[in-house]
Amino acid sequence: MILRVRDPRADINTPPEGKRVRRLETLAGTRMGLLWSQHASSEKFWPVFERVAEQALHPSEVHRLYKDSTWNVATPDQVSGFAQKVDFVLVGVGG
Repeated sequence: MILRVRDPRADINTPPEGKRVRRLETLAGTRMGLLWSQHASSEKFWPVFERVAEQALHPSEVHRLYKDSTWNVATPDQVSGFAQKVDFVLVGVGG
């Protein structure tokens, strides 16, 4: 039997490579995205959260992406299309 031991002190302080995004000075008047996993534990909370977020943040547009399954990730095409429509996203992952 071979026992492999991995170093638990992995290099986790290095940020992943990726595209830098611009910082929003304000959220008012911007395009808001709401991404929800539809987890059963958040079915009553999420609709209320959406209403409060819209009232408090005053977005110019609201776009929603509700995942088809709590357990599966949104597809790259879904995320890419969604990202083109919004300036920021609030994500609900359930409880």
